[in-house]
Amino acid sequence: MNEKEKMSFTVRELGASDESLVNEFFDAMGGESRALFNRRDYNRRGALKYCRTKDKTRRYYVFLSEEKIAGYVFFLDFHTTVPELGIALRDELAGQGIGGELMRFAIDTAREAGAGGIQLTTHVANVRAQALYEKHGFECRGLTKNGMELFYLLKFIK
Repeated sequence: MNEKEKMSFTVRELGASDESLVNEFFDAMGGESRALFNRRDYNRRGALKYCRTKDKTRRYYVFLSEEKIAGYVFFLDFHTTVPELGIALRDELAGQGIGGELMRFAIDTAREAGAGGIQLTTHVANVRAQALYEKHGFECRGLTKNGMELFYLLKFIK
């Protein structure tokens, strides 16, 4: 894709019929993405559980392109003042600005829901994600208890 071409997406909440899309997305992840984002298959299991049973405290949104998940955004504890955010992007789409689209969508969604901010964690080795978060106003507040993750916070000014 050249600079003038822009990928188009259908953005919607993850639904009951999306299990095969979720599995294909996670199966396509390379080793680095699995190690940094989907350790012990935790995020896949969470997305599949959401497909089967909606949970009012969580939200999962997919960015679809050509009938595949290009990326997704999820919130844990969505009902709280500062929900936890996670995003993932299909490996082969990295570097095309789509991560920024995911972040803008996440920030807008949380703001519109009345959140006071967003929190997230990322593996200390995930420098690409750290740069994305900081570009969108998140501040690194230090290491989590396990010593392997950085804690980031974005406060909304009201």
